[in-house]
Amino acid sequence: MVSTIVNTYQQKGIREGLTAQVADLFADEVPFFAMCEKVKVGSTKPEWQSDALASASTTAIVEGAAISYAQPGMRTRHANYTHIRLRNFDVSYTQMAVDVAGIKDSYAREVMKAMKALATDYDKIFLNTGNTGAGATASGRRCKGIQKAIVTNTAHGSNGSSAAATSQLTEDSVNAVLQKIWTAGGNPRALFCGGHNKQVISKKFTAKTGFSWNVNASARVAIANVNKYEGSFGTVDIIPDRQHMVGRCTIVTPEQLKCYVLRDMASYKGAATASSEKGWCEAELSLGWGNQRAHGKIDKLSSSGAIA
Repeated sequence: MVSTIVNTYQQKGIREGLTAQVADLFADEVPFFAMCEKVKVGSTKPEWQSDALASASTTAIVEGAAISYAQPGMRTRHANYTHIRLRNFDVSYTQMAVDVAGIKDSYAREVMKAMKALATDYDKIFLNTGNTGAGATASGRRCKGIQKAIVTNTAHGSNGSSAAATSQLTEDSVNAVLQKIWTAGGNPRALFCGGHNKQVISKKFTAKTGFSWNVNASARVAIANVNKYEGSFGTVDIIPDRQHMVGRCTIVTPEQLKCYVLRDMASYKGAATASSEKGWCEAELSLGWGNQRAHGKIDKLSSSGAIA
């Protein structure tokens, strides 16, 4: 039987139901990069110095003794190169003119996304990049990351060997590195890790600050999360970072970390070579870690699988 009811199946001209919502999913948190204090520099090779006290001594001095002068400890000079990163885009004038659901300005949106992407780039560079390099006409300068900078205060999973297979992160290994940093004079206050090791810490570590379980039984709320770890050498913030190498943890003394800025993040417009608006966002930054003995790292860690 043919329906005489006016309905949506037969009618024409019904507008699309596209809403103004744009479901952005930006993994744009950059906790390590954000922790580094910005310092303006005027060179592609920022340098700094580190110093340390002589070891404590209990030697008794003879009354009236002649003084013999020893050479004091010398400061150490450090350097890192700036690292250039850019993100570009090209938006047609037609795209900028049309009415786009949820987007007021297509060009401005590309600028916003490029700036966020640059920040995640530098978060990854500062954490994970290998040896620094001066670059050349055909290769870019490279900034050394904190993982490569740390050479003294290290540990290697629960097996304790750099040659061993990967193993689960343990509370003992974290405390061992914390003690090394503390002994050297550091003030470790932040531990960075990937998602898996954040779960390991929340599930397996026993010295928990702000930890609770079944907080509100009537509401059936259960919290099993560790955001701070309070151990023998102070309280450390546990900070998951998406850009961190998954099989490692990094423990830092925050006040030692610097972001050396030769050219801060900025947007630029390209030449008008087509019927479009070209542009890019660019920066030239470097990492300063102060004295590497103020930090520590643990490698050879499991990055997936069951948490035993």
